[in-house]
Amino acid sequence: ENVANLPPNLMILWQKQASAKWLAANEARLEKLAGSNLAIITRPGGARSIAQIVCSRRRQAETLRRRFGGTIQMQPRNWLHTSRPHPPIRIGRRLEVVSEPQDSDSARPQLIIPAAGAFGTGEHATTAMALRLLEQVTRNLRSGWRLLDAGTGAGILALAARRLGAAEVLGLDNDPRAIATARGNARLNGVTRAKFVTGDILQLKTGGHFEVVTANLFSELLIEALPVFRRTLAGGGGALIVSGILREQAAAVIRALAGAGFQLEKERRRGKWTALLATRKS
Repeated sequence: ENVANLPPNLMILWQKQASAKWLAANEARLEKLAGSNLAIITRPGGARSIAQIVCSRRRQAETLRRRFGGTIQMQPRNWLHTSRPHPPIRIGRRLEVVSEPQDSDSARPQLIIPAAGAFGTGEHATTAMALRLLEQVTRNLRSGWRLLDAGTGAGILALAARRLGAAEVLGLDNDPRAIATARGNARLNGVTRAKFVTGDILQLKTGGHFEVVTANLFSELLIEALPVFRRTLAGGGGALIVSGILREQAAAVIRALAGAGFQLEKERRRGKWTALLATRKS
């Protein structure tokens, strides 16, 4: 599938966390396959690096994952550039997402997500739909509920959950820059009990700890991670919100949800995108 068939504002990114030993054995092979599209991101003092390749075809990304592991994701083409401020995004009657502090007559609590950096501010359809599903599904939850946000990016869904009453949240992303951004946004908003960590969702070991899981990820990764999400959700109808799904991929994700022990509760569409709400079957 050629990148020309993708929405013009998106690209496909393959990436993998790698030890120095793994890089020494594989960097030359990656460079031969990807040339100048290969980037190696190393943190000072860190034991692991991140290998990234911007792919021109989905088949190339799948081949990389099959040969070398790692994950593939849709990313905005301008993910390394600043964005312009956006109007307030009103999430039901309980939350307003803004890009900078502002006076408002609204009684909604505000969440500030600066319009800068690589990881989104909430205006993209995939995030906006997930936010609205999150607001709806958490209206009647008992106090003390917890949320896991897989592919947290700027941390918007996790931080919104705290504004909406979550007792604690965990944001997970395999990009350390995303985690740094999310932690900065938590400090900016004075949000506590929000933990953001670098990691691979497929390696998550916790079980039955969260009442809500949100995941705004590439569809293939969403499907692969469904057993992890089911294991992670608390029993008795824990809620799963998945987004980042292109319309033509929605049927495959819905089938996978049923096969993994989830009940589809709601489907939302906006433009080319679909978001789904499902609950964990007993």
